[in-house]
Amino acid sequence: MAAASFAVGCAGPQTNTSNSNVSSNTANSNQRASTNTAVVNNVTDKGHDLYVKNCAECHKESGEGGEKVVDGKKIKADNLTDDRRKKLTDEKMIKAMVEGIEDEGMPSFKDKLSEAEMREIVRYIRIDLQKMPADKPYSNSAAAASQPQ
Repeated sequence: MAAASFAVGCAGPQTNTSNSNVSSNTANSNQRASTNTAVVNNVTDKGHDLYVKNCAECHKESGEGGEKVVDGKKIKADNLTDDRRKKLTDEKMIKAMVEGIEDEGMPSFKDKLSEAEMREIVRYIRIDLQKMPADKPYSNSAAAASQPQ
């Protein structure tokens, strides 16, 4: 809305007709933006719920991880939002969930989550925590690597 106000203010004097068109266009743009946000949120809702239930205790809801005591053992959960984790393929992230990372205190989720649920979690991490585009294949995923350029 501020951008629309800025555009109107910089455009100089306008007639009522122009102002109503700008207001109409701004309203349409805002409506599209909130619709797109709602679509993205719907896409990641299931992953969010699974993440909160299974991952947030150690990795925090923000995905930033950090030190945590689990079963009397001090661990340092990975920051899922850092550049290193953004570069991991989806398959490597899922492998870590399936196998766990014993030396780092990460348990295996192979008996708790299906592969489809793990993929929902990865989708949530990519879109909501890592702020990657929802409308494109991830450049670092195997699916994106196999697509023709």
